[in-house]
Amino acid sequence: MSKYITTPIYYINDIPHIGHAYTTIAADVLSRYYKLKGEDVFLLTGTDEHGAKIAEAAEKAGKSPEKFIEELVPKFKETWSNLNIEYSEFFQTTNPKHEKLVQEFVSKLQELGYIEKRKYKGLYCVGCEKFLTKDDLVDGRCPDHKTEPVKQSEENYFFLLKKAAKDFDLKGKIEAGQIKVSPQSRKNEVLGKIKVGLEDVSISRESVEWGVKFPGDDTQTVYVWVDALLNYYSATKIYKDGPKWPADLHLMAKDILWFHAIIWPAMLLVVGEELPKEVFAHGFFTVGGQKMSKTVGNVLDPNDLVKKFGADAVRYALLREFPFGADGDISEEKIAARYQNDLGNELGNLLQRTLTIISKNNLKVKIMEETRLDDSIRKSIENLEFNDALRKIWGIVRFTNQFIDEKKPWEMVKVINTGEVVEVMEYIVSSLEKIRKHLEPFMPETSEKMKKQLKTLKPEPLFPRLEN
Repeated sequence: MSKYITTPIYYINDIPHIGHAYTTIAADVLSRYYKLKGEDVFLLTGTDEHGAKIAEAAEKAGKSPEKFIEELVPKFKETWSNLNIEYSEFFQTTNPKHEKLVQEFVSKLQELGYIEKRKYKGLYCVGCEKFLTKDDLVDGRCPDHKTEPVKQSEENYFFLLKKAAKDFDLKGKIEAGQIKVSPQSRKNEVLGKIKVGLEDVSISRESVEWGVKFPGDDTQTVYVWVDALLNYYSATKIYKDGPKWPADLHLMAKDILWFHAIIWPAMLLVVGEELPKEVFAHGFFTVGGQKMSKTVGNVLDPNDLVKKFGADAVRYALLREFPFGADGDISEEKIAARYQNDLGNELGNLLQRTLTIISKNNLKVKIMEETRLDDSIRKSIENLEFNDALRKIWGIVRFTNQFIDEKKPWEMVKVINTGEVVEVMEYIVSSLEKIRKHLEPFMPETSEKMKKQLKTLKPEPLFPRLEN
């Protein structure tokens, strides 16, 4: 069995933030989980490097787009390294092989009669890199970027989305689950948009120079979103030991669901390619109850959080705090609370006092390595119910803490047969091994530390006390 899992390729007009980290951590947990099951996994991530926003950000920084990208890419790679993300390849859309494949794909759409050149007038949001309708606006502004769209008129090439959706019954395929859109609320949202009516999509830009040249017309560049979506497919062609198309899972935030659940499958259907098996869109963050914003000053840098709490605590807190798929709130204070309570007081303390009792009393305890994952926890992970899986694992942590408190083995060793104490401690140690095994995809460093300490029986703090 093999799995092909993707994150979005992140738009590289700024450094990575906690939202980028959230999606990537989730993808990494899934990747590690399937590897534990013995499956071959290809995890693709990377950066989206074309378009007006990047050209604009580079100009503001006084750099060429090439130089701007060259300096930002290592920051993404460093962040993923700090968070213990084990990706298979880091994709960049400025890869010349990808650019060639984009042109070939667009040419095929053209040859099959699904591209048409038209004059277009509309309201264009530079931040979204797309045209908006008046219904999309809130008080005349883009609801996401709070900026007024620019009136733009140019001759562009259009992908005939309405025709493609009708010819290939896109709605029927989504309803039947031939492409699974998750969670259910997102599927309902996508089907609702199709029901209201689709519009053809402008897939070239006359005014944007930083991009892939449109095949047969050097005065236009390919719309950045078409270029970006094709990375998932290009990876199957570019990398020698790359994944096999189709992707098993596209992970993303809900703001880019439209592109992934409607435009992307429509393009694939036209050229006769298989559809990705599942598109999953998670919710948005607020930070301390407010939308993340540079102006407010509440943008969380995952690298700073790792320095304070360690990678595993950040991974745990982000996936434990609220259901994956829903909107939720996170803050440094919430991560600190999870660190001190769940990780330090409950898990760390459980391991430390268990090993202290064993080593102090020279107990001969057999440790059987856990080989199987609990069916209920496996099901939660496979359904992307990460906080539910962690809640179940913490059920074992709390039950084991309760068990050790009730049995009081530190008192038992003084008054009763050593064999009974060993039996109690073997049960506790087997529970710790079970916890360790289940935490491996979520908290790889912690799992490894627990494995080592359970072998050496030398306790060391898993989660040292935080400095004020």
